[in-house]
Amino acid sequence: MLEIYRIIYQVANDEIKVLISGETGTGKELVAKSLHHNSGRRERPFVVVNCAGIPEGLLESELFGHVRGAFTDAYRDKPGKFQQANHGTLFLDEIGDMTLPLQVKILRALEDGDITRVGGEKPEKVYTRIIAATNTTTLYRLYSW
Repeated sequence: MLEIYRIIYQVANDEIKVLISGETGTGKELVAKSLHHNSGRRERPFVVVNCAGIPEGLLESELFGHVRGAFTDAYRDKPGKFQQANHGTLFLDEIGDMTLPLQVKILRALEDGDITRVGGEKPEKVYTRIIAATNTTTLYRLYSW
């Protein structure tokens, strides 16, 4: 535990993206919360997304938001989790359960900070720190941020 605390304090104020790996029930979300609360973003939102708990068809809209008319039930513009966590931290739990095409879209957001809502045309700039977690060893190389 002392080694984990040392790492948390070492990287908390860096703007690096973090991937936490470990078995289910080992406290990955607690580590993510600790990273957020020990960083300069502690007064900003900490938004959690359980990527395994949202159906694949809804996850993109949940993460990036959507514009009115993008699909049948899109009656209004809706911000996604990236926008909700703007200037704060977005914790993507069980990212290894996400499809490869969606991982590619997230990678683009990580690289340049731009996201595009489902059905939207204009990219939006977001300043969100990403912390991701997985319990799988078959992650599609997203950990090479």
